[in-house]
Amino acid sequence: MKKIYFGFLTFIIISSTHAQVSPSFTVLERKIHSNRTIYRSVQLDDLESADSFDGKYFKIVEGKSNEAIKFHEADSKLILRAASAYHHLTIARNFWLKKIDTISPMSLEKVIIRVEIKNLYDEQGHFANDNRTPQFNNALSIPAGVTPEWVPEDRQHAWNKEIWFRPMKKIESKDLPGLGPNPLTVSLQALEQPFINYTRNRFNQTIMEHIFYPTYSTNTVWGDVIRFAGTIALTKAVIEASKHMDNLFVEKYYYLDTAMVPEVIYHEYAHLILSDYMDMTHSTPVIEGMADYFAAALSAKRKVYAKVRGYSNAAAKDTESKKDYAHWYESNMTATADFVLSVLWDVRETLGEKVADQVVYEARSFLTTRTATINHHLIQAILDACDRKCEKPRRDKLKLYETFSLKGF
Repeated sequence: MKKIYFGFLTFIIISSTHAQVSPSFTVLERKIHSNRTIYRSVQLDDLESADSFDGKYFKIVEGKSNEAIKFHEADSKLILRAASAYHHLTIARNFWLKKIDTISPMSLEKVIIRVEIKNLYDEQGHFANDNRTPQFNNALSIPAGVTPEWVPEDRQHAWNKEIWFRPMKKIESKDLPGLGPNPLTVSLQALEQPFINYTRNRFNQTIMEHIFYPTYSTNTVWGDVIRFAGTIALTKAVIEASKHMDNLFVEKYYYLDTAMVPEVIYHEYAHLILSDYMDMTHSTPVIEGMADYFAAALSAKRKVYAKVRGYSNAAAKDTESKKDYAHWYESNMTATADFVLSVLWDVRETLGEKVADQVVYEARSFLTTRTATINHHLIQAILDACDRKCEKPRRDKLKLYETFSLKGF
């Protein structure tokens, strides 16, 4: 009887302790088979603290602090960000361990996750000075580092790999760097010169008719001059007017709370895993596209990074984008475009998700940060990885050749 009572008491104590260490929190999630979001109460796994977001694999801190955010923090939105980030990072870690079947997450030391951090990253000092331009509406993963020996002793420290989520700030879309002209302006500008050339040729032909065949001309010379000049002037006026129609294509304001968008969290964790070959301090189309691929694979959605009411109005990326290859996709200015994502997703459609996930992951071992072009290096890396991971490499590579040719390679 005493043994039974003691065992029951032990069970109560263990259960009570577990309840204290793993309380429930409200997190933001996407609905299954939908990009709509919901709030759900979940229990966070692997927490090691009874009162803060300090777990076995992740530690959520605010800004430059090294102290984990407390459960009873007065700012309820900060708690929501911390809980959502921790929850989705746990999902990402399990995805890589179980579905991709890699031990890479096990090799990571506890990752510090910084939310609401405005500082730039400094390779030699970890955090750039506070007087540098504050950062908003983005996220980044940073490599491990250590301050140089010449730094004063009281400021020397080392850090492991981290993920930084910037604060959200509404800014006017027209102020976004690298936004470029809207699609209507781009289309009109592409047609402008051919149309003007055609108009000039028609004008020259009409003038020749006035000179050599005056009896066949139905208009006066000056009438034709005014008509053709007016056509060219109207063309340029329409193009100039189109430059003021950005609001038809983008919203007036842009904002992105990266800690509240599940796919952004998956994307940044993918950078940590892929960093054994691909430097996290560089943003290239291939590096970003591979992280996009695994974010999409984990989320199981056709479109990723879709809007989240109150937290993000960023444009979604389409895994099934029909864009064909063009040389400008190699530019780092297009690193955040969805072209590489669509290429890799076509590989998934060709090989099946299980094999493709392994092939894309293996492809990183054939790539380096500075020699990772799409047209040559990425395509060849996929084919080389297929030799290692495809069940029937010769057959599957023939399928991939056809797939790549359909994308314009």
